[in-house]
Amino acid sequence: MKAYHPKSIVLALLFALILISCGDGSHGTLTAGGGIGGTGNISRGAITAFGSIVVNGTAFDTSNAVIIVDGEEAGVGDEVAQDSLDVGMVVTVEGRGGEDAAVADRVTYNDNVEGPVESITVINATRQDIVVLGQTVIVNAVTKFKGTAFDDIEVDDVVEVSGLSDDTGAIWATFLEKTDGVVFEVIGFVANLDTLGRTFEINDLTVDYSGADTSGLPGGMLLEGLFVEVEGMLDSGEMLAEVVELEDELDVEDADEIEVTGFVTEILSVSEFTIGNQVVQWDGETEFVDGEADDIAPGQKLEAEGSLENGILVAEEIEFWEPDQIEVEGLVTDDALAPGEFTVGDQVVQTDAETAYEDGTPDDIVLGVNIEIKGVPVDIIRSILIADKVSFEEE
Repeated sequence: MKAYHPKSIVLALLFALILISCGDGSHGTLTAGGGIGGTGNISRGAITAFGSIVVNGTAFDTSNAVIIVDGEEAGVGDEVAQDSLDVGMVVTVEGRGGEDAAVADRVTYNDNVEGPVESITVINATRQDIVVLGQTVIVNAVTKFKGTAFDDIEVDDVVEVSGLSDDTGAIWATFLEKTDGVVFEVIGFVANLDTLGRTFEINDLTVDYSGADTSGLPGGMLLEGLFVEVEGMLDSGEMLAEVVELEDELDVEDADEIEVTGFVTEILSVSEFTIGNQVVQWDGETEFVDGEADDIAPGQKLEAEGSLENGILVAEEIEFWEPDQIEVEGLVTDDALAPGEFTVGDQVVQTDAETAYEDGTPDDIVLGVNIEIKGVPVDIIRSILIADKVSFEEE
């Protein structure tokens, strides 16, 4: 796989170009506070539940939220959110209010890649790596499926994938749906740009943009390292682009609160790195959970929480995750399955000698107690989660 890592100068240039072109486009740049440069609460990560919409552990009220899917407004409100979105989709929520009273003003979803499956490599019983439009997609026990299942994916199936990209460009799928699409799309960093031949690459996909509409790019021009979305058709393994436009994960410059989950893609300095396309900065006041500052490295999955200042996430807390770890929070619904085994909602949880406990002990796991589990799914069929950490929550 060809991996491309954005450089800080490219990110700075890109951000400047975004500011220059701010306000262009059909939806403008509604921010978390309802206007350009406003403040509020932003969260980017996979949807874990509905009722409201839960992202990064925060439940956002979507009763008046604008829902945007693939650049188009789907509508407003809870019903539209649940009809247009699914658990596992990575979204950006722009809203206001704290963790206990968060309200979403806008929820934006855009898939990572949609196209035919080119190959499938089975890694083990809970993981297989598939290639879609030259992008390696890691499918595992974390992935939520629609219209297919882990064992049913076949070569030439057209699939839509949402997930988190790591430092190699591989997409760790959190959502995968079988579709019947004929126009395909992919997002990623422009690499090996050939302005004479009018081609560039996104990982192992060659894109011919000679006939593409590039008006959605700053100045209408492609640059090496730009983060773009490409839409088009396949021809002999190449993508004939119809549209190439800037893909901006955040339309916001400043926010009081921001939380982003993803993989470290580049180390920019001793105290700066990128998660996906987002620059993160830490200092001596930053709190580290389940890891230390020295553990920050390309490929490490992190959840960074803090404020957004001039487009930079200034981290108050950074939590370390394994690539296939998930989080489950709720009431214990059955505490008598077997020794060290219980359920939270419909999720079966098993503990072992390596499980860590916070604000409680194994004896405190009883019916009705509110707990948060951080662990790794190990059985897709039975939905079993091995708990790495059990945290007892206040009632």
